[in-house]
Amino acid sequence: MEPLFVPDSNQVKRWLNEGSTTNYICEHCDGLHLSELQQMDGVLDSRIFVESDHLILTTELELRPTSLLPLTIEMGRLNMAFPHSKIFVEVTDKALPKLIIMDTLHTRAGVSFSQFRHFLLATMESSRQLVTDCQSMGVLTYPDSPGEDDEDEGVSLH
Repeated sequence: MEPLFVPDSNQVKRWLNEGSTTNYICEHCDGLHLSELQQMDGVLDSRIFVESDHLILTTELELRPTSLLPLTIEMGRLNMAFPHSKIFVEVTDKALPKLIIMDTLHTRAGVSFSQFRHFLLATMESSRQLVTDCQSMGVLTYPDSPGEDDEDEGVSLH
């Protein structure tokens, strides 16, 4: 039987490295950023936060403001299609709206490397599927794409 741990940030970092999951720590937060998910078009950030009795894996997608209504209509379907994840929209005054994908692994009783790896791979795969679904719905903003309001300078509406 594998040993059980109540993992701290160092243990989670070792497990990520042992499982060949590219990650890094930035100077702005305490999360372990997951490069593989962050490289997908439309993904702003993906990271694992280590709390005292659980791990939280979040992935943030930047949304087109005009997609809020169509996406709200789809939220019930998305939450049913991805039952282990919490999926919600975050709207603030200072940034574009975001779709947040979140999953939690409770660690108070201890977890093994195999349990952690299963959680990580399953959550990353469902996040990839959800990103692909959002891309096909056309609700994501891409950093290198022109803004919604940008028009060709020579084109007039009248």
